[in-house]
Amino acid sequence: MLPVALPLVAIGMGCFFGIGAAGLFDLDEGLYATAARQMVESGDWLVPRVGTDAFFDKPPLTYWAQALSMKVFGFTPLAARLPSALAGALTAWLIWQWAKRRELERIGWLALLVYPLCPLTMGLARQAIMDSLLTLWLTLAIFGWIEGYTGDRRWYLLMAAGAGLATMTKGLIGLLLPGGALLLWTLLRRDWAEWKRIPWLPAIGVYLLIVLPWHLAVWQAAGDLFVREYIVRHHIQRFLGKEFGHVAPFWFYIPLLLVDMYPWSAFVPIIGWQALSGWRCEKEKLCCAWAMWAFWAVVVVLFFSLSRSKLPGYVLPAVPALCLLVAVRLHSLWTVKNGLRPGEAGLMGFTGLILSAAFALVGVLGWQWQGSQTATLAGKQIPADVVGAVAHMAPFALMLSALFLLSVLFLFARWSSTPRVVGTGVLFGLLFAFLVGHDGLPRWDSYDIAPLHRLAQSLAPELDRGAHVLVYAFEPSRPSVRFIMGHPAQVVEMGEPHQLQEAIQGKTRVYILAETRTEMPSDLPCNLVREREDGRWVIYRCEPSAR
Repeated sequence: MLPVALPLVAIGMGCFFGIGAAGLFDLDEGLYATAARQMVESGDWLVPRVGTDAFFDKPPLTYWAQALSMKVFGFTPLAARLPSALAGALTAWLIWQWAKRRELERIGWLALLVYPLCPLTMGLARQAIMDSLLTLWLTLAIFGWIEGYTGDRRWYLLMAAGAGLATMTKGLIGLLLPGGALLLWTLLRRDWAEWKRIPWLPAIGVYLLIVLPWHLAVWQAAGDLFVREYIVRHHIQRFLGKEFGHVAPFWFYIPLLLVDMYPWSAFVPIIGWQALSGWRCEKEKLCCAWAMWAFWAVVVVLFFSLSRSKLPGYVLPAVPALCLLVAVRLHSLWTVKNGLRPGEAGLMGFTGLILSAAFALVGVLGWQWQGSQTATLAGKQIPADVVGAVAHMAPFALMLSALFLLSVLFLFARWSSTPRVVGTGVLFGLLFAFLVGHDGLPRWDSYDIAPLHRLAQSLAPELDRGAHVLVYAFEPSRPSVRFIMGHPAQVVEMGEPHQLQEAIQGKTRVYILAETRTEMPSDLPCNLVREREDGRWVIYRCEPSAR
């Protein structure tokens, strides 16, 4: 019973626990969930919109999944995030299915434990964004690629389907990544004959059947706007790092994976190198399949390392493959009854201690800043928002610091016994997920999200009666208030005083939602009455001027 129950607990805690514990995060969650809500309310499932403007940030598959969830569970953060959580769980199930198909029962069982308990998997399963869903489809594509290359060529149709669904989730990257991996792999092995084995016409047909209908329909509906926004801005310019402010150095993903797969990342270097060294294996041998999984992970990491635009979630598609390899390494250690190598234990301990020290520093600083409005660090003035956030999250940071420190101590005490190492790693993951869902997310929600969303929700009756809400000078933008309020034609965002003045003109019932620290213009065509405030936000009511 335990071998069945434990993976279910890992998936439940890693992917689902606490997904509704906090309101929507901005920027991306607020935008995507709002686009999904407007699809449900407007009945237009073709052109995604945020407010009254078309929103071509990504293709619609994630919005469609969120919209379907909202039709069942209502307009809630849980409904918006449920597709991501399900995608995380299904990805774990998929890599288990691949191992089971190859009669690698224990490896599949270990992978089923490791993947959902990686911190990166946990984080992205709890966000209403594209990365978790994209990873599911790309893993499906690689499943089909490996099985098609090493066996029955009809599996390439599964690769085409996965690539098509990935394209409908996050754009052309869904084709470029698996297609690039296929091309580079055949070049590396000089296996030109494989190109004749691929059932090109059926595969292309499957891909186009998934991808073409929406793209043609929306191009016909939106014309040049679709080309400029979807293709030029959100594909070409994003890869080049223009406009989006996510520029990071080439080596960004190496330390990120070390941290975001803790403690399992310590097993990757040895098994990754061993797997890649099998790239010359005969197709029918298992070592060829392992080399392909490792090669796929390298392609993903290298591709996004070359891109100037980098975010942590971009590299998630490499994690299922890496978790399978980690499971191979754990199985090997388990079988020969050897403990961790000194390098593995050292890397695990170093990562855990660095993370423990980092969270301890945040916790200590936050404790010192309790009740303070300003603070200095290394002679530099710290913004008031940062001071407040660090002070509020200090207890959670100290708990994480203690958890990482205890994990290092227990792992070192048990490093000669692989089953105990696995048990300690799983226990750490479960406790980490529990702390995030039970304390971390609710704590941040009470500080940064809930006060704003309560104010936005309080305006819903006024919007129902025809009032207009002007969201003024939020920095950074908080599109989640649109998700809370609905009424896209009556909620307008602006950042300049003259825009606020123009928006008020000709309207009789106007409310302004702003930050308490924001200085309001003095020459507005109405008198501002402070209606109510909550946390760092305030609602003003515009009353007709006596002039």
